[in-house]
Amino acid sequence: MALLEIRGLKTHFKTDDGWLHAVDGVDISVDRGETVCVVGESGCGKSVTAKTVLKLIDMPPGRIVAGQVLWQGRDLVPLGPAAMQRIRAKEIAIIFQEPMTSLNPVYTIGEQIAESVRLHEGLSKRSAMARAVEMLGLVNIPTPERRVRDYPHQFSGGMRQRVMIAIALACSPKLLIADEPTTALD
Repeated sequence: MALLEIRGLKTHFKTDDGWLHAVDGVDISVDRGETVCVVGESGCGKSVTAKTVLKLIDMPPGRIVAGQVLWQGRDLVPLGPAAMQRIRAKEIAIIFQEPMTSLNPVYTIGEQIAESVRLHEGLSKRSAMARAVEMLGLVNIPTPERRVRDYPHQFSGGMRQRVMIAIALACSPKLLIADEPTTALD
């Protein structure tokens, strides 16, 4: 059985001009240990496909109109927010291509990494912050024990992208979806 199998996925968006078929019949299979790349022109639906897997598209205006997203044989499409929250980060993580819009400007970088670890792994605040320092070091952020207390605006674009990678890896997910993860790296 595939780790992730997408069958006939269709994600459409309501616009003033009617329905935009952003993803229209995608089939992808990913086995454990396998790397799969989705390549295409700008605007062809790569990012929408990635966000649909984790049900991160805004509904409305977006809507999954057909297909299945099978995670280890379980269809994610009918799952509600609470069930999806248990899957996100721990089972399937995503690195977004726009770190400045993905990071919360009012929380420190350390708080943002630690939040996911505390939620999914039940670590104490102190242990979660230690993991945040460890993860920043893993992605080569200099002086991670100090930078963990900094805010997103205090990082360069490339460093923010590395923070997004650290957040995605913090809970050791079984599947990592990377949406142009090297776009902003310095």
